[in-house]
Amino acid sequence: MPRYEVRLAATVRAPVSEVFEFFADHERFTTLFGSSGLRIREGELETNGIGSVRRIGSGSSSFDETIVAFEPNRRIDYQVTRGSPIKNHLGQIQFSTDHGATKIDYLIRFDPKIPCTGKLLVLALQLMWRRNAPKRLKGLERA
Repeated sequence: MPRYEVRLAATVRAPVSEVFEFFADHERFTTLFGSSGLRIREGELETNGIGSVRRIGSGSSSFDETIVAFEPNRRIDYQVTRGSPIKNHLGQIQFSTDHGATKIDYLIRFDPKIPCTGKLLVLALQLMWRRNAPKRLKGLERA
């Protein structure tokens, strides 16, 4: 079991189908952390579904994430499969509805590759989410 966890949450006043579509789109998903990314492999059944791979960043600091679970409007799970300062990684994003809004429950589990960097990585992920996700998700909301 990975040693570190990051739990991120948000509520968006938009239909779950629109919020899910945003998270499933590899290029848009990476903006939640202030990064850039692109799909480098399509999924088995859906373009961004199981088996699809997104590359985050560029050059030698880039890393790949592979979608390992994909249930439209309910759940997306992914693993880092190349690069990154972490190992034993699993990201799990769950979506639910609440009075017309969409609740996002996002859990990231990992072990650091470099000893004693786990807490720093947790703080970095939390900071990147807080700086970028609210404005990106606000763009999905209806007035």
